[in-house]
Amino acid sequence: MANYEAPLLQSTVSTTYKSAGILYVNVAANTQRRIMVYEIEMGQTGGLSSSDCQCQWDVSRFSSTATLAGTSVVPNLMDPADVSPLSLYFNAISAELTYTGANFGAGLKNWGINQRGSYRWRALDDGDNIIVAATAGNGIGVRVLSTSFASSAVGNISFVER
Repeated sequence: MANYEAPLLQSTVSTTYKSAGILYVNVAANTQRRIMVYEIEMGQTGGLSSSDCQCQWDVSRFSSTATLAGTSVVPNLMDPADVSPLSLYFNAISAELTYTGANFGAGLKNWGINQRGSYRWRALDDGDNIIVAATAGNGIGVRVLSTSFASSAVGNISFVER
């Protein structure tokens, strides 16, 4: 099993959820692998709001990438001797897809983070990983919103395929 890491990026945080990273199972039948997410790091960068504000981060599932548009990124290999991942990853999303839990509280994880702060979620052991079944088009997205922070959201997502 190889470990991978990909960058989260959303250039402009707004008052509605915008995805900073989308990780999903490849649609080609011979490249479908189970994905296990074991770490997500997130934070904000750029000009700060003049008043202290919060960013709401969410991790949710989806089962179709039909409306997805963004920048395709090849995740970094944590061990350079491993092979590139077969799953697909996008960041800097410009056209959102439909999430299974589209509303607040329906996602897998949810955090409120001060504009000056960052957060790191890590699975304590393999039983705590976020699992994406090896089904074409299924995946997870990391998204963010804020009522008053309008700069960039950044971070990393670390995962394993098997």
